[in-house]
Amino acid sequence: MPQPLAHAFITAREGASSIEPPAALEERLSRVWEAARAAWPGVTLEGPRFVAHLARHLASDSSSEALEQLHLGDLYLACACAHGVPAALAAFEARLLPEVAVAVARLKLSPAALDDVRQQLRQRMLVSTADAPARLAAYPGTGPLSGWVRAAALWLALDLQRRGAGEAHADDAALPFLVEPGDDPELAYLKTTYRAEFNAAFAQALTALAPRQRNVLRLKYLDGLSIDQLGALYGVHRATAARWALAAQEALLEETRRLLTERLRLTHSQLDSVLRLISSQIDVNLSRLLRSRLD
Repeated sequence: MPQPLAHAFITAREGASSIEPPAALEERLSRVWEAARAAWPGVTLEGPRFVAHLARHLASDSSSEALEQLHLGDLYLACACAHGVPAALAAFEARLLPEVAVAVARLKLSPAALDDVRQQLRQRMLVSTADAPARLAAYPGTGPLSGWVRAAALWLALDLQRRGAGEAHADDAALPFLVEPGDDPELAYLKTTYRAEFNAAFAQALTALAPRQRNVLRLKYLDGLSIDQLGALYGVHRATAARWALAAQEALLEETRRLLTERLRLTHSQLDSVLRLISSQIDVNLSRLLRSRLD
């Protein structure tokens, strides 16, 4: 007997463990799908597409039983919106977009600023591009979708206020090459002398990345998406998303190193010190570095 839901789910999980026998899994997924679409009777989404979406959100060490603990109706709507289903987009506009005003009420935004936040939220949540799928695909279903939307709206509103106040990130403040108490004299010298060179090399290396690589770094380090959420957003397994994130970071670091090597006239020992400094600190500071360049 065909088991299309189980097949779609297992394929999306790429062989992850803790999956029950296909017949039992098909029955569970049918129950999950029915419960999810019952929450939005006017929104039509194919069962295999929905359960594949669920599979990409499920942690690799979780069993399929964990699906029934998620906010299934919200996940169904988010998935349908991410795939551009018109009825789902209309439902999001009517039922969830009003959460923006609730989220930012204490900020006392002007009507124009509130409209700006709404528009930015629509753009981020609902609009896909070739390199960045609609952000709603990353909604994990562990809490209500309304809360997820409110959190995103508040973040956007606060960022809008920061920009309006002219609080741009200064390059030096975003860089890890700051002299700290306890630095030995050589390290302090390297940080001070090569700060500008690193800044220029990093900015050039960032522009040299492929669009998807920049988007993956933005989503991971600026927006705080987990590897599971990245995988769900792009419709790939978490292992693939992890490889993409690592490859983007390594490409950025390697190009920064290459450009510094070209520009700096140092002895071998000095160059090794600079490169070790970059390697040891870039993981910790990548979010600040990226924000100063991608904002």
